[in-house]
Amino acid sequence: MYLKDFTFYSLAEAKAKFSQVVDEVEEKDIVITKNGLPKVVLLDYDKFVKLMDFVDEVRDISLFEIENVEEYQRIKDFFKDFDY
Repeated sequence: MYLKDFTFYSLAEAKAKFSQVVDEVEEKDIVITKNGLPKVVLLDYDKFVKLMDFVDEVRDISLFEIENVEEYQRIKDFFKDFDY
């Protein structure tokens, strides 16, 4: 995925066009910026669910193959940020 694949909106513009932004996210991922810096990514809900399912699979595979307890805990801690 490349930056050209995203649509960018400033926070003010996204607030003013919120309904349009919600409709648009079905076609393209959206980045909302604040003070010119990326702050939020909006994804279509079905895409989000698929992404989280993929993360779960990667986590399970990663943890399954680890024999070292410290490495197991390190990877388990890394994936805590992805729990929903």
